[in-house]
Amino acid sequence: MTTVIQGPIDLLHFVSIEHEQFLISMVKCRQEIDAHSHLQGLFQAALSKTEVAEDDMVLIQLLAFIHYHFVYSHACLFRCHLSEAFASARSAIDAALIGAFIIKDRSLQVKYLKREAPFDNLARHLGNMARDKKPMPHHLIPALRDIHGKLSRFAGHADIESFMHRVEITEKDAKPFVLLQYFQFARDEAQRKLHFVQLSLAFVIVLDVFSDCLVDQLKTVPKQWQDELRGVGNALEKAGDQLKKHLPADTDP
Repeated sequence: MTTVIQGPIDLLHFVSIEHEQFLISMVKCRQEIDAHSHLQGLFQAALSKTEVAEDDMVLIQLLAFIHYHFVYSHACLFRCHLSEAFASARSAIDAALIGAFIIKDRSLQVKYLKREAPFDNLARHLGNMARDKKPMPHHLIPALRDIHGKLSRFAGHADIESFMHRVEITEKDAKPFVLLQYFQFARDEAQRKLHFVQLSLAFVIVLDVFSDCLVDQLKTVPKQWQDELRGVGNALEKAGDQLKKHLPADTDP
């Protein structure tokens, strides 16, 4: 049976839909916008120091890179680009994993800059460490690796799961009709909110990897900043657990 595939949209149409969806999000997602602004304030405090020692410069650069992806990923989410939002969060997690090693041993930043082991293939190195039950440089690394793996289901290059959720198969004129979705919309309000919670929680954990260093070593922020960050993380975890209870049985959280 012949399958009909929706034709591609052009650049102006694509950008106009993006703009429309972002404006809709600004109106409908006030709670999420407020939560994003709260996290933005925590990032701003962490990156507010203007003078940084040479040994700490790489860490600040990694934090700035993470903040870029924090802003970009949420912009993607509010424009209904779920895969791109999660792909951006994966990049931030990669930076946090690198940062964890350098925080533990500042001399490793030379190897990082030269792309030498373990930074030539950090994912494999961490996998070997987990297999051999070696201590990780930070206690949050297992959680970040788990989140990274889950996000990869939606953001893994051209893997089948990264684009199957973009496809809608209906019927038109008694023929299968395949719609390629350039924009991804949540099935209901609970799933929409859960996507935001999952994305934001990833960045809270990423930022927490740096928090001891920021408080105790760089002294950029006070201990209250770390407590506030972890309070936000706990609130997001509880919100996520509650939202999962409201998802339809056939919905993958």
